[in-house]
Amino acid sequence: MLDWRTLAAIALGGGLGSVLRYVVGFAITQRLGPGFPWGTFVINVTGSLIIGLVAELSATRALGITPLVRVFLMVGVLGGYTTFSAFSLDMVTLAGDRAVGLALLYGFGSLACGFVAAFAGIALVRALQP
Repeated sequence: MLDWRTLAAIALGGGLGSVLRYVVGFAITQRLGPGFPWGTFVINVTGSLIIGLVAELSATRALGITPLVRVFLMVGVLGGYTTFSAFSLDMVTLAGDRAVGLALLYGFGSLACGFVAAFAGIALVRALQP
C-alpha cells in the first residue's frame, strides 16, 4: 500500500542502507585494498543473507515483524545497501516454486544482461565524449 508511512519507512531505510553500504565498502577496501571488489562482494553476500533472514522471519512471524517493518528492512535498508539481495531472493523463490530452470535462466540472464548493459553504458559515454 502506498501510504505516507510506507514511503517514509522506505526513505528512511534507504538512507540508512546507503550509509551502511558506503561505510562497509570503505572499511573493507581500506583493509583489503582496491585490487578486487571485496567490498561489493561482501555487501552483496551479507545483503543476501539478511534478506533471507528477514523474509523467513516475517513469513513465519517468528519475531512479529509487521508489514511496515518488513518494507523498511527489505525495500528500504536492503534496497539502499544492495539490490543484489532482492535478486538473490527472487532466484530462491523461483527455485522453491520448483522452477529451478527458470531461476537459473533469470540468474544467468540477469548477470549477462547486466554486464552487457554496464559495458554499453560505459561505451556510450566514451563514444559521446569529445
